Order: sequence, then C-alpha cells, then structure tokens
Amino acid sequence: MSWEKTDYPGVYVRALQNAKHGILKDLNISIRFQFNEKNYQETIGRASEGNTPKKAFLLLSELKNNQRQGAGPVTLQERRELEQVRKKTERIMAEKLDKESMTFSTLFEIYLKQQQSDGKKSWQEEQRFFKNWIQPVIGNLRLLDIAPIHFERIKLNMKAGSKRKDWGGLSARSIFYCLAVCRQVFNYGRKQDHFHGDNPVCKVKKPVADNRRMRFLTHQEAQILLDEIRVHSVLTYRITLISLHCGLRFGEIAGLTWQDLNFQDDTILIRNPKNGQTRVAFLTDAVKAMFLEIEPGKAGDFVFQNTGKNERMSQIPDTFMKAVNKVGLNDSIEDSRLKVVFHSCRHSFASWLVADGTDLFQVRELMGHKSIAMTARYSHLSPDTLRKAVKSMETAIQLKPGADAVQLMK
Repeated sequence: MSWEKTDYPGVYVRALQNAKHGILKDLNISIRFQFNEKNYQETIGRASEGNTPKKAFLLLSELKNNQRQGAGPVTLQERRELEQVRKKTERIMAEKLDKESMTFSTLFEIYLKQQQSDGKKSWQEEQRFFKNWIQPVIGNLRLLDIAPIHFERIKLNMKAGSKRKDWGGLSARSIFYCLAVCRQVFNYGRKQDHFHGDNPVCKVKKPVADNRRMRFLTHQEAQILLDEIRVHSVLTYRITLISLHCGLRFGEIAGLTWQDLNFQDDTILIRNPKNGQTRVAFLTDAVKAMFLEIEPGKAGDFVFQNTGKNERMSQIPDTFMKAVNKVGLNDSIEDSRLKVVFHSCRHSFASWLVADGTDLFQVRELMGHKSIAMTARYSHLSPDTLRKAVKSMETAIQLKPGADAVQLMK
C-alpha cells in the first residue's frame, strides 16, 4: 500500500493489511518535511501503538518550530536520540541517588549473602562482629557519610568491651579483625559499583598485637599427651598423631579422603588448604602404621568421620582438651598464647624440625606457609644450626698464614 495524505499537512498514513484475508490490520503514520533543502520522511509509528495523525502533526509542528528558532531537535531521529540520552541520564542519576543513600547495613547484607554463596566459613564470625560492634556505630549511616572517626569510635567501644567479663575479653587482634571486615565490605561495594570513593578504613591506624601461639610440646610432653588421649578416644589419638608428625591443620585432617593417601610413596596430598596451594605431606612410620590399622573406605570417602555418621568431622573432639587438662599441660599458664590447644601440635611439628636443623625454607614448604615470614617465628629455636653455619664458613675460608694472607690483604 502507498502513503496517503491526511487532513493534517505533512502527515501521511499507510494501511497495513493481512495479505491472506484482505482485512485491515493497522495504520503506519509518518511525517514529511524539508530541512536545509533536503526532503525528509520519517515514520512515527503504528496506530495500534497509540499514534494518531493529530499527534504526528503536533510533533511535525514542534520540529519546524525548532528549525525556525535554531534550537532543539530538527528531525525525528535527533529527537529520539535526545530522548534516549535524557532517559539514560535520568537512570544514571537515579542509580547515583540510590548509591548515595545506601547505608552500611544494606551493603553489609549484600556482602554477607555473597560470602555465604561463596561458601566462606568466616561469615558467621563477621556477622557477629557486625551485630555487636559495627552496626551500632555505622549501620544506619550512608556510605558517603562514614569517616575514619567512626572507626575510631568502634575501636574505643571494643577496648571498653574488653573489660567486660561477659565478652571474654577482646584482644587487639579482635579489633584488627573487626576493622578488616569493614574494609572488606567497602572494597566489595566499590568492586560491585555500589559505592564510589576512597575506603575510609584505610585511613584508620590498625592496632598492633602479637597473639601468635608459640607454645610447642617437647617430645616427652607429646608422648604423655598421646598416651592419655589413646585411653579415651582412638579417633582423637589418630588425628593428634597426624598433626604432630605431619604438621597438618585440623581442617586439612578432616578433609582427607582415602584417595589422598599414597602408601607407596608415603605421602599425603593436601588439597584445598588454608593458603589455597595444594601441597604434599610425608608419612612417618608411626602415622603410616596408624592408617593401615583403619579399614579403608571408597576413594572419595573421608578418612575421619563424625561418630556414627558418614560425614566429614566438623570440630575437634572434646577429648583432646580434656586430656591436655588431665596431664596438666596448661596448669598455671595465664597467657593464651602459651596454652596448649590442638593447633599446638602443628607448631610442635615445625619447632621439632627447626630444632633438628631443618632449613626454614624447607619447613615453610612442609607447613604450607604463604611466606617465609610466617615460618621465621621458629628461627629462634635453631641457635646451634646458626652457630654451625658460621663455623662452616670459617672452615671454608681456610686462611693460611704467610704469603696467602698477605695476598688477600692487598
């Protein structure tokens, strides 16, 4: 069908028919005009979309008026492009307003859901810090209104809380961790485009504390502890022996499957460890004999399971600490860093290696530390090794008196 004139100058319509039945289906409406000695015909749209010849005429009049005044869109295409720009600008401004009004609590909820979705085990601890210390100070504040002074308030509140017995005491490490949670939330917000600007936590002085556990067992203490544990729980004895002899964390022990054990090479494959880097541990004769006492399961089965359940162990058995207390390893010790806990078994493994002269870089590999700085805490246990190193250097020099010495001095 051809375009036909309407009662409105410059407005044309064209009937759209169903070719099969000849029934009028719709009307297409367009406008014709001239600009800069060039003829234009632009389609407005269909009648079924709410367009009418009258609306088209009003639009055409607007374009012609813009041409005369030299301002505004002079073609339908320009008008549509400007409309798209306007809508985009409004959307951006609305999103910006939404971001500017977002509170820390709202962003934390989004962040926490992501942590849960990613399977992060720390989300419950972070939620506890948020509820007790973060939310009361900055929870209802807009992200843009939060400043370093607010985190100083959180620090002061936590220091005051450390004096409350019902909180069990809050160390500098706890304050450091709380600030780290805040920093992570802001970083997450920036990454997900929920927040723009500098991270205010980065301007806050972090508390410095050394709460690293340094207690390790002597060989005699370890044997006494193992003997006491074995009387009450074979399972607890086995996981303690592995940590002492192989340096594994509890989570690494709980995650062991039968396919991770290689009795031909006397190795244990540690998959998905804390630092994310798979490593190999080595079986001692005692640990190998212990594994061979256990009836093996399928390749993917966990070696150690919750009693009566075919599932991974979720926590260290109470038997361990009961045995520690029974043999008196923590008697008269007030400093938590010097108390024996299950992780002390791993520290003992590293300490025995260093004391026996093992190079710190080798210990680092066996422990699965990310950096040598983490292993350096054991360096004080190897004074004899350092002394031997100096003696070896002295021997290597082999400086002879006479001509050789004179030659070296020139």
